[in-house]
Amino acid sequence: MSNLLQIEIPRRRGVPGQSRPGGRRKSLARRVGRAIEDFGLIGDGDVILCAMSGGKDSYAMLELLDYLRRRAPIRFDLVAVTVDQGYRGFQASVLERYFLEKGYRYHIERTNIADVIDETMPLGDTHCSMCARLRRGVLYRLAPSLGCNKIALGHHADDLLETLLMSQFFNGEICSMPPILRARDGRNTVIRPLCYVWEQEIIGFALEAGFPVIGCACPACGDVSLKRKQMKTLLTKLESEHPGIKPSLLKALSNVKTRHLLDRRWLDGV
Repeated sequence: MSNLLQIEIPRRRGVPGQSRPGGRRKSLARRVGRAIEDFGLIGDGDVILCAMSGGKDSYAMLELLDYLRRRAPIRFDLVAVTVDQGYRGFQASVLERYFLEKGYRYHIERTNIADVIDETMPLGDTHCSMCARLRRGVLYRLAPSLGCNKIALGHHADDLLETLLMSQFFNGEICSMPPILRARDGRNTVIRPLCYVWEQEIIGFALEAGFPVIGCACPACGDVSLKRKQMKTLLTKLESEHPGIKPSLLKALSNVKTRHLLDRRWLDGV
């Protein structure tokens, strides 16, 4: 297992109330390093496909992984990959320019996902879920051909909690997004290095770093699941009324007392 917590990230004292350049990056990098250590997300020699949508989360993930890569006691490489769904107006050139300026190895895959969705989804339906599944399929196909043994997705701690509540409220399950998952195809492993990082922190980091964030060109994008929006609103309200609820929920995901649930598979004598 890798030990990215051994990376030397210098600590400096600053003036109270005054932010230090790069201070947020170091703080978040420690959190990502802890996730890597806790769940064995990265090993020596890994080549990681970083799924880059052009949103704040994917930029933050790539930047933080690269920051750790340059300081890690192990060797691993990153490949930035963008799936162009084929919607008119998608600014792939912005991403390509960023990758070139930063010196990242990258690949932009042009697809007809937009046409597939338009032909198969009823007008007015929310397309984001199907689009995400199709893009995931493209990433699974690309990873081996690009020499990547892992796929990194930019889901953060808020995503995990929203998924947890959705699964309980609407699917009758207790589950969320795992930090590491072996894909059903048997070839790919999915990792989520931002699982300990909160969305608000990423927003601040993106502003500090000046990432050239672009939006999805799908006309229906932003029409994400109403259920997920409701979960986000609920979590925001609860956290404002009872500070610390979100960290407590995140901790609960790693502190499951199976004998105190109703699942008969875990109960003695049943």
